[in-house]
Amino acid sequence: MNPLQAPSFKTDILGIPPSTASPTDSVLVIIDAQNEYANGKLKVSNTSSSRPAIAALLEKFRSAKGKIIHVKHSVPDGAPVFTPETELAEEFEELKPKDGEGVIEKKFPGSFAETSLKGDLEGFGLKKVVLVGYMAHVCVSTTAREAHQLGYEVVLPEDAIGDRDIPGASGEDVTKMVLLELNDMFGTVVQSSDIK
Repeated sequence: MNPLQAPSFKTDILGIPPSTASPTDSVLVIIDAQNEYANGKLKVSNTSSSRPAIAALLEKFRSAKGKIIHVKHSVPDGAPVFTPETELAEEFEELKPKDGEGVIEKKFPGSFAETSLKGDLEGFGLKKVVLVGYMAHVCVSTTAREAHQLGYEVVLPEDAIGDRDIPGASGEDVTKMVLLELNDMFGTVVQSSDIK
């Protein structure tokens, strides 16, 4: 069978329809949109296109008075990436949180592990999350799987997610493969413009 014609596990076999999202029925979760991915050792290959897409979604949610959570990766002092007290640990300037927006610091790839994210989402009373940020194969993928396991509908705007080149694959290829995997079972991949 041609893999391009393979059935989707979620939609074709299980019969679960693709999810949709809007700023009023979902929570925007911005994962690790930090300067490490633009200027550090973990430079992501598509920040020039993904940063504006994240910023546009953030503005869309703000304009609709939607729910927003910023997740930042935190590491011990002296770490070679996301180094505390340096600009590498800071969120991109255009994405910095405003009053009323949640901010969570995490130590693990998954945004739910040992954080308040689950409780914060429960407090909003919404069952959909829109995940954006970095890196697709680590923190975005882990968070998407955690959210799915907790019963959330997961929406992944592919133009607002990125990754770095890893041994054997470009950041673009890594992101594409990760999103194909997630779309097959754990979420719905869309464009940021689809969230209205």
